[in-house]
Amino acid sequence: MSIFRPPTDNFVPLALPPSQESTQEQRLAYGLYRHYANDPRGRNVFKLTDGTFTENEPYDMTLVAKIYWGGSDNLVTSTEIAELTAAGYGEYIS
Repeated sequence: MSIFRPPTDNFVPLALPPSQESTQEQRLAYGLYRHYANDPRGRNVFKLTDGTFTENEPYDMTLVAKIYWGGSDNLVTSTEIAELTAAGYGEYIS
């Protein structure tokens, strides 16, 4: 068995910018955390019943055959490896 780790987006900030109501401690914390890189956010990959893959959640969940959860290690079989590689996700399989 291999592991599929879906792609991530690195745009989740560690701290929200201070507002008018922020305390001095919150402003100081933001001053520190704004120098750090953003945290990754995993993207879910949906295998549809027609054999295609998408990262957009379908409006009708009966169209989904399997969900590969973003930010998680998903165990995949050799058949799934071939399907994911053909769909362009080969670099995320280890």
